[in-house]
Amino acid sequence: MELAQRFQVTDETIRRDFQVLADLGQLTRIHGGASNKSGRPTLQSYDERRGMQVASKQAIAQEALSLIVPGRTYAFDSSTTAFALVSIVPDLPYRVVTNAYAVLEHFVGMEHVELISTGGRYRAKTHTFTGQTTIDTLRRHNIHTAFVSCIGIDPQRGASEGFEQQALIKERLVQLAEEVVLLADSTKLNQRSEYFFANLDQISRIITDRGADPLAVAKLRASGLDVTLAE
Repeated sequence: MELAQRFQVTDETIRRDFQVLADLGQLTRIHGGASNKSGRPTLQSYDERRGMQVASKQAIAQEALSLIVPGRTYAFDSSTTAFALVSIVPDLPYRVVTNAYAVLEHFVGMEHVELISTGGRYRAKTHTFTGQTTIDTLRRHNIHTAFVSCIGIDPQRGASEGFEQQALIKERLVQLAEEVVLLADSTKLNQRSEYFFANLDQISRIITDRGADPLAVAKLRASGLDVTLAE
């Protein structure tokens, strides 16, 4: 955890202090960190998030794997859930467009995958490229399927993200892709963060895990969404 490294204490100490402050009403615990009185979240870095909900992410990735076929163009966002899928896809002739450093690093050694980096300004905390260059690159490509994740899925307002630059890129991906697959573990249902990037009617399907609240799943399905519960 970034705060643990900064103050040279254990992750458990930071979590305990978060809870104390939450009990005092000085912040609100959220998925991936905490929100202070101003409402702005303190979010965890990419490296920290990779260790969260690992089994759920692996199950979601296995469920999504069948959607990857040769001859198509796929976009992957910088989420650790999308990377769980990236880490198991085969080396086949399809095109990958991404702004995520980890995705680029993984695919660069594959012989058959056509790999396209969006370029842009590199953000060390999220391991991503952002900015106008990134968005301009996305516009040039016919993206068949975009695999994205989020910090929260609200049953009324849709999917949200904690970093504004990431939300802008995901918003553009949602607008450009023929199909949008939201990969989100069950802890993200009925949650919201600062920046909404997709309405529910812009999402083609959601893949979550079997720990999902049945009522939350029912609400999403009632809105017309295809929701799959991964084993």
